[in-house]
Amino acid sequence: MNSNSQQHSGSARSWMLALVLVIGFGAFVIYAKVDVDRRMMRSGGVWAIEPSTLPPWFPPQFSNQLGELHRVPSRVSLHSVRWKEGVIGELSAIPWIESVQRVERTARGIGFEGQLVRPSVGIRIDDGWLLVDGIGNVLATQPGDFLFPEWKMPEYMPGAAGSTQPVAIDCAVGDRLGGSEYVELLGLLGVLWQDNIFDRVPGFLHEISHTVDGSGQRMWHLHTSIGILLHWGRSPSSEAAQVASSQQKLNCLKHVLESRNQLATVGGIQGILLFRGEEGTVVKSD
Repeated sequence: MNSNSQQHSGSARSWMLALVLVIGFGAFVIYAKVDVDRRMMRSGGVWAIEPSTLPPWFPPQFSNQLGELHRVPSRVSLHSVRWKEGVIGELSAIPWIESVQRVERTARGIGFEGQLVRPSVGIRIDDGWLLVDGIGNVLATQPGDFLFPEWKMPEYMPGAAGSTQPVAIDCAVGDRLGGSEYVELLGLLGVLWQDNIFDRVPGFLHEISHTVDGSGQRMWHLHTSIGILLHWGRSPSSEAAQVASSQQKLNCLKHVLESRNQLATVGGIQGILLFRGEEGTVVKSD
């Protein structure tokens, strides 16, 4: 019995030793693979963006400011069996990327086909603009006093109505704007963008603002290039009662767009109420 027990015990120790060696070797292989990937990541280079492949609404002079997109290849090992998943993961984490349709190797390295997120509004800040998409994500910042015309999007000055000074906004790239003011702004923009209003007549509606009425509700206004203020009224996202539906206001706005050249020659028009009547109610100066 003792001899058999010793043989059985010896066999068990040999089996356990072999298992430990296999596990140890597997761990070493995994570590070595990760180490290789890390070293390759450090020498991955940069991504050269071809301006001609950008959508027409993206300013060519802004292409160098896509930031993280340029650094994706330096964080992904192209020699890894997981390189494609790595590229897609890195791209999907960038605020500018809406979706990725394809990733492939090219003669120069790698390339991808995808959709960029289009900014919906430029919000004035102390040293430039926040470029914000339709759900309130801050995509990037643009310095300077004027938005690039290629954006074809309106400006918005946050804060008190009639303010001419930009205010500080505690928000950075990748953050999402919050608060009822921006919920209402984005609700209005969603209606206008869905009907391609800013693309129909680029630059005609160049700014959005709001005032507060006697009941404490925000009333929204569209500024035109001919100096006539279009009063939209309450935002579609407002919880207050609406005088007219968004579609009724849109129909009235389209009539104004079609008549803009004639309106530009008529003096004394201060504004048009889009929420009253099929063609709007004209507000004239005294």
